[in-house]
Amino acid sequence: MSDSGMNHKSQTPIEAVLSGELARGDVVLGTAGPMLGMLLANYGNALFSDEVVAQVRGMGAHVARQLLFAQASAAGMADPPAFAGPRCDDLAERILRDPRFLGHCHALALEYRLAVRLEARSSIDPVLSPALQTLIASPDGETARLAMQLLSAQARFVQQQRRMELPLDELPGRLFEDALAAWRASASGTDGHAVDQADRHLREAHAAQACRLSLLARVAALADASDEQSLSIEHLGVAIFLSSLAAAAGQGRDLMALATDESQVGRLALALRAAGAGPDRIAEQFVLIHPEIALPDAFDTLRADRAAAILATSGRKELG
Repeated sequence: MSDSGMNHKSQTPIEAVLSGELARGDVVLGTAGPMLGMLLANYGNALFSDEVVAQVRGMGAHVARQLLFAQASAAGMADPPAFAGPRCDDLAERILRDPRFLGHCHALALEYRLAVRLEARSSIDPVLSPALQTLIASPDGETARLAMQLLSAQARFVQQQRRMELPLDELPGRLFEDALAAWRASASGTDGHAVDQADRHLREAHAAQACRLSLLARVAALADASDEQSLSIEHLGVAIFLSSLAAAAGQGRDLMALATDESQVGRLALALRAAGAGPDRIAEQFVLIHPEIALPDAFDTLRADRAAAILATSGRKELG
């Protein structure tokens, strides 16, 4: 981390360094223009690598296909792929114009990229972490059942990301509604009855599912309450770690996923400290996530309340 020069009289030198890093991270996240343009234009940036761009596009296309297939099935079409094929790209583009939706896909892609990298580099399993193993073995039946549900959901997530897929059932409620709105707007002029029927079926299916993110939030709370190794990515695994960090730091999970990128090291350090992690624990996380980046001198003097105050100056708790 380098000094930003944003040193105010009320700040210690280490606080000024981290304030500068956070400000630079905000510039990256808030680059002018829609995020889709950023993704398409910044192929050389690690935050927007070709792999990440392809992943995001793939997820948008998969969401579009699911919506179009549901419409075709509700209309009684014999060949849903023939109906969906010519319309998929336009609908995917419409869906991904929504900065919130695009940001969510981007965060999932970065989460998966980090999980794959840590598995290769540090043998951290992307599905079954030590913390999840402990919860699965819990004598409390409800806890064990919940942990097993998450194990299955996390295994599906890894497979889905490998195939660049994003099931509608895994969308948070607000983004699910956004996707439906984009689809209905694009379906103008088609069989309205079929659209209404498909819409109803999609909503019923979505309401009946316990999505991975909701399971992660519940399991993260259990892991934090029962384990001394809270906020350890090695112990929790990437998925639970991100949910735990988001809850403890009062930040959105998608934003914390992006905080693991090289351009957001200040945000990550501040979030960990604001969440209550000690300097040694934070240093351990940086060794795993960013082995090439050292924490700045005197980081161990930064108090948790000051880290939270600096983080609040960003004015950004959510990605979108």
